[in-house]
Amino acid sequence: MKRTKRILSFVLMLSVLFTCFACYAETENTDNGGMFTVVSVDYPGGEELFGKSYEKYSRLCARFSDDKTPIPLSMYYEGKMFATVPKFDANRVIEVFIGDEAVFTDYNDEHSFDFYYMKKLSISGVVNGDNEGKANPLSEITRAEATAMVMRFLGLPAVDGEESKFDDVKKDDWFCDVVASANKYGIVNGDSETKFSPERSISREEFVAIAARATYLAGLRSEDKSVTKENFADYRSVVAEDLDKVSDWAIPAYHTLGYNVPVDYEDGTELDAEGVPISIMFYRPSQNITRFEVSVVLARIQENYQVYPSSLAVQYGFDKEMPTIDGSTSTYPFTEAVYQNLFSNGYMHPQMPQKHSKSHASYERLINGDVDMIFASVYPASDVLELAKENGVEIELVPIAYDAMVFFTNIENSAENLTSEQITNIYVDNKYTNWNEIGGPDALLYPYCRNNDSGSHAQMERHFLNGKQINEKIRNETTSVSMSNVLTDVQGAITTDPAGYALGYSIYYYFNNMDMFYDTSKTLKLLAIDGVYPTDETIADGTYPLSNNTYIAYIKGSKGEERAKKMADFMLTDAGQMCVKYAGFGTLRPIDEDVD
Repeated sequence: MKRTKRILSFVLMLSVLFTCFACYAETENTDNGGMFTVVSVDYPGGEELFGKSYEKYSRLCARFSDDKTPIPLSMYYEGKMFATVPKFDANRVIEVFIGDEAVFTDYNDEHSFDFYYMKKLSISGVVNGDNEGKANPLSEITRAEATAMVMRFLGLPAVDGEESKFDDVKKDDWFCDVVASANKYGIVNGDSETKFSPERSISREEFVAIAARATYLAGLRSEDKSVTKENFADYRSVVAEDLDKVSDWAIPAYHTLGYNVPVDYEDGTELDAEGVPISIMFYRPSQNITRFEVSVVLARIQENYQVYPSSLAVQYGFDKEMPTIDGSTSTYPFTEAVYQNLFSNGYMHPQMPQKHSKSHASYERLINGDVDMIFASVYPASDVLELAKENGVEIELVPIAYDAMVFFTNIENSAENLTSEQITNIYVDNKYTNWNEIGGPDALLYPYCRNNDSGSHAQMERHFLNGKQINEKIRNETTSVSMSNVLTDVQGAITTDPAGYALGYSIYYYFNNMDMFYDTSKTLKLLAIDGVYPTDETIADGTYPLSNNTYIAYIKGSKGEERAKKMADFMLTDAGQMCVKYAGFGTLRPIDEDVD
């Protein structure tokens, strides 16, 4: 059972009426590398002016004051209008204006989604209508038209008189200067050394490659040529079924655009064996792209690829340089929250790590000087402290949040409490094999442990091992290799003959946050330790015996110390504590819920 989903499509240009709010404040330039730079203009009170209306906000744009040329790569953020422009335009005065959306004659309510992105790009002069004012969204676009759109999108002028190297691009062609200039900038290539094929419809993969090159040129993304069909799945968790049909030269471009632009689409929905709908994704690389599709790709790049600093980022100097960050697996939400709080589209920031190492590995990277700081869910284990001593460095720990070590079992288990002594006896001596020996039901006890380089093991060392090791039998038979595995291992360890329940341990806030993925609230339960159940309150007031802090850790006297200390200072502000809350951890103090 399939449903067909209309594919995305594009347009050309229409005259636009502007309501202008000139802003001639001194501009601030930030070099983003390459031939483009970011120019910011103070524009205070924007949120109040537009009443936080997204419709009005989407029409707020920047343009050059002298000739009123709109700047497509622009965005309003926290009292500033940012514009990404070629360096040769960096000293031109920029003003802010509210543009009126184009009204296409072939528009109706049924096409509202189709036209949204086309109308948006019309404000900045990227999209025009035809002579009759029609958008023609589902019409195919030629290579020359697509090239012209991308050049307008980047704000790159077609150099008058630029010589074309292509035999089929003549001097009197309207697109001659555009194609020649785009080729010079490395945005487009020909079908061959001498042939451009300007009137040929452009394929989806051809335009994906052009759009990706535009992001490289503007400094929004960098190309990763190591991505191939063979390792593509390592970079993308969802891969279209027709990946094999994509040309090898286009693979890095598909990786560059990723999930942020619609370079793939849902062909239909089928039902799996259990009747659950599954989406089937296709690239259709050889299919000709439409005007609407081109508009969507460019508009989504505009929305999702530009990264601008918040006032807080400027205050702490993070607009100039962020500390390099790693940490425990469980603390990755901290990094996500910090980048999203400090920057627009923070997840696209070039320094945003894609993941965290495990606790032990992140401490090693810190000690070796590979990162400036780590978010650490645990106090460094004994071997970490020894490694630091061997390297002649000292680890500084700054508490930024509350957390706790917790133990859990299957929800059907009637056991409610473990003592610290019982936990030591279980994991060091393997003393108990049945829950009834420690106040539980008559059921086998299956204790799961974590690997030695995990943060959870460091917690075990700190609280229960007393210089000893996890019992060899437990280590050999029931080691969970990841934080998520310990949840699923305990969930799946219920036996019916004979009846038995598992025991596992993790970090409190990780356990709670994973409920959305593993339904932990329906299958697992936390155990009280020494008579105290772990809650936000008992962890914060310290009555829960396994309460501890999450830290920012850095090396005293290192090159990255100052950057790390700035981040530690930020994390202790109300805004930083909101990042703690967004990450799902316990704040060090009550905070104002209305803090931006």
